[in-house]
Order: sequence, then C-alpha cells, then structure tokens
Amino acid sequence: MLKRVAFCLLTLVLCAALSHAHGDPIMGTVTALNGDKLEIRDRNNKPVEIMLEKATQYFINDKPATKADLKAGVRVVIDAHMDAKIKMLAAEEVNIAPASATNKK
Repeated sequence: MLKRVAFCLLTLVLCAALSHAHGDPIMGTVTALNGDKLEIRDRNNKPVEIMLEKATQYFINDKPATKADLKAGVRVVIDAHMDAKIKMLAAEEVNIAPASATNKK
C-alpha cells in the first residue's frame, strides 16, 4: 500500500513539473520578421528575439494559421523554450491576435 501511495505522489509531482516546464508565455507586438527570426516588444517594452522553427505551429482564434500571418504590429502570445544549441528562445506555438483585435484603439 505504501508503494502505491508513493508511486501516485511521484506521478503527481512529475505531471505538475511538466505542465509548468515552459514557464509563462511571451506576449508582445511583432516589430520585425527576418527569415526565421521573429522580433517582438514584450509587455515591458523590451525587445525579444525568438527563432521560428519548421515545427512551430501558428494559430489565429485557435484555428491553424501560417507564418505569413505574422506582420509588424500584430499582437502575439508565444509558447517558447530555450534552445541550448543556439542559446536563443525557439517558438513552439505562436498565437496571433485576429486583425480586428489589433486594430482597436
């Protein structure tokens, strides 16, 4: 019985750690797109460079989108991880705000 309880607790801890592994999403406004490098200004108005990979997924309103939908001035929420090889953030998923949301003042 003690082994089962220990196993369940270990499983719970591992699942919780994996769900928070990437940290907070990166939110900001696109300032430039140069090849596979996306430049944004985050919520604190700091510049952030993020690599776009072949496996990066793009969405608008939870519907599939493409890299071509990324333009300067568009607001984004990005789930990224630190790529140890290039020592840079690499995007896993980019959620692009719909056009009507970016045009509101």
